[in-house]
Amino acid sequence: MTDIILKADHLKKVFISGKKSMTAVDDVSFELERGECLGIVGESGSGKSTIAKMITHLESITEGQVFLKGKDITHARGKDLRETYQNIQMVFQMPMESFDPRCTLGDGIGESLRNMGISRAETRKRVENLLERCGLSKEYADRYPHQVSGGQCQRAAIARALAVDPEILICDEATSALDVTVQKQILELLIELKEKENLSFILICHDLALVQAFCDHVMVLNGGKMVEYGTTEQVIDHPKTDYTRTLIESVL
Repeated sequence: MTDIILKADHLKKVFISGKKSMTAVDDVSFELERGECLGIVGESGSGKSTIAKMITHLESITEGQVFLKGKDITHARGKDLRETYQNIQMVFQMPMESFDPRCTLGDGIGESLRNMGISRAETRKRVENLLERCGLSKEYADRYPHQVSGGQCQRAAIARALAVDPEILICDEATSALDVTVQKQILELLIELKEKENLSFILICHDLALVQAFCDHVMVLNGGKMVEYGTTEQVIDHPKTDYTRTLIESVL
């Protein structure tokens, strides 16, 4: 029996500007099992990031539903929304921009813990532990975003996402702003977290090599529509659509 932790049913997002409307996501459904990684791939503007924002309530849902551990969170508010954020966290593309430049990395990582009423001393202890889990020494808690490299900042961003013990991490192009060597290190960290802590992942990515190395299933988007879905091996080794074949050939 599969353990479905996240389910999206017929998601649709329409952006309206004046008299014009644009459908960014059109009838997309998928399931994420506990401990697995789903890769979402497609060209820029295909709707990848919009889906992530709908799941995390950064964008409203025009049509469809999202279920977290069987509970409908489509229009979660108040306590239900706080619970959603404890279960689902995002890691963004530009780590430097996701931290307040006036605050240390430790302050940024510990913010959610302090908001939960945890003492400053206990927060500091947990922050140091989180940094070490993500491959950084505890001294990084006192550094500012501009004092670290992009890869180190992304490790700190992953540490911040882990602070509330989420069950799902959504990585939105989380390695694309980093050089190839650092990308590999961050991917190895994510694989370690997936294996050791049974975390579930949604990896939004245009790098099919990363998807192949990390993901169990892949969803291919084109113009907001899902054009292919299957195991990573099925989709990459035996693509069914011309669009997917073109995507794969473009990186070979």
